[in-house]
Amino acid sequence: MRAGPLPAYLTWLFSMSVFRTAFLAALCAVLPPALAQEQPPAPAEPSSQEVQQTVDVQSTRDPDLRPYRTMLKGVDAYADHLRLAPAAPLRFMLIPATPTGKLDGVTLHLSAENLSIPIPLAANGSFTLARDKAAYDANADLVSNKKRDTVRWRADIHTPGLPANVRRLGDLRMECEIRWAVEQDDLPFVRRNLFRLAGGPCHSSLIHVPYPVFRKLLAVQARSGERTAAIRITADQQRYVPPLHDQTWDDDTLLTLTYADESQVATAAPASTQ
Repeated sequence: MRAGPLPAYLTWLFSMSVFRTAFLAALCAVLPPALAQEQPPAPAEPSSQEVQQTVDVQSTRDPDLRPYRTMLKGVDAYADHLRLAPAAPLRFMLIPATPTGKLDGVTLHLSAENLSIPIPLAANGSFTLARDKAAYDANADLVSNKKRDTVRWRADIHTPGLPANVRRLGDLRMECEIRWAVEQDDLPFVRRNLFRLAGGPCHSSLIHVPYPVFRKLLAVQARSGERTAAIRITADQQRYVPPLHDQTWDDDTLLTLTYADESQVATAAPASTQ
């Protein structure tokens, strides 16, 4: 079973000031107007001459449960970018496709003709993907027993020892690299290459990568040494946009998530690359 288009709360967000360059204006023009989504808050007060436009770019085919060979690109990305999160193990996670969805009874396996390899799931839905020659040669798919469009995957990179409401920036950067490695070839040719020209979603200030949570946020604060800054959260209060591209914030920067409902414990969901 494969799933359909990624819902809006898990997508890549491309944001730009339309007055910056003619190139950026042209880039916006080639993206279908139907993909326009909400405008996330700007990182700072914009000048009166700037207009922010956000375009929501979705993958075109089965962006959650994918061919095994495609998922292995994420495994390779983890190895290539290990410096970002040297103490964090590589795990993936199944999550509900909607904030109110459930994972009750979910199972996961690699499936091909005459091949079915179970993938053990932890209680929280996390799992690992080992290299398996038989599954690779058979071009197996990663599938679940849930109905289409009900589950998604994400990289799950967590440096040990941090509280549940604290995310390390290097871990988030690693999750972005893994997601981009897996998803980029599914984007339409023009959009994929425009993303690349912009520097890629993990390295460009023009591309916003929202990280969803399953409870409303009150605030997110970044801290590196004595330096602190408020991190943007989206209007629905269920996504935050860390400064992945900004190298003045080192990988050990910690983001503390404060939830609107402080009477209940909420855990930040790992990042998306919709």
